[in-house]
Amino acid sequence: MTTGLNNEKGISNTFSHFNSQIPLQIALLFAPLAYCFHQIEESTGSFRTWRLRHFPNNNSLPVEYVFVIVTALTLFLIILFSIRKSKPTAQFVVLFLMATQVQNALYHVSAGVYFTDYSPGTITALLLYLPVNFYIVTKAISEGWLTKSTILAIFILAGIMFWAFELLGPALIAIFFGLGLVYVIASELRTNSQKQRPL
Repeated sequence: MTTGLNNEKGISNTFSHFNSQIPLQIALLFAPLAYCFHQIEESTGSFRTWRLRHFPNNNSLPVEYVFVIVTALTLFLIILFSIRKSKPTAQFVVLFLMATQVQNALYHVSAGVYFTDYSPGTITALLLYLPVNFYIVTKAISEGWLTKSTILAIFILAGIMFWAFELLGPALIAIFFGLGLVYVIASELRTNSQKQRPL
């Protein structure tokens, strides 16, 4: 009994030590890894074929193009946050992940249930997207980059972004991404001007 408790305590201490060594900028890298596995499940399960049975064909981009674009944008935002380490860049990268992964997971589950037709990608969405993004969000909050109220606002905005993309097509990615960059630049310029303002 005592040995079992000691083993559990040892595992808990090891995990706590491991967790303490991972800052948000490293935790963010779990997201593109999760996306890779998710893309494999969608491709092997013919997700595009499933989607065409239930939704309009408004995405002419090949799957490979979508994978490259989403991966490149995700890595760009992670690098941007790692360089700037500011609240606006943290908000932007979490927003992008909420839109492309968390809302995507909800989409797979809800659409599969609604149409009573299993949506390829549901397993990795549940087992990877949700836990990875929960970990990222808790890291962002614990390190002071985001607040709980900010997370709620980001979640709602991410839902708007995701469904706009699903219903209107991939051009919305460029529009939302451009608006996100404008927000980051404007926020950081405002912060810098406030710091330089004489007392």
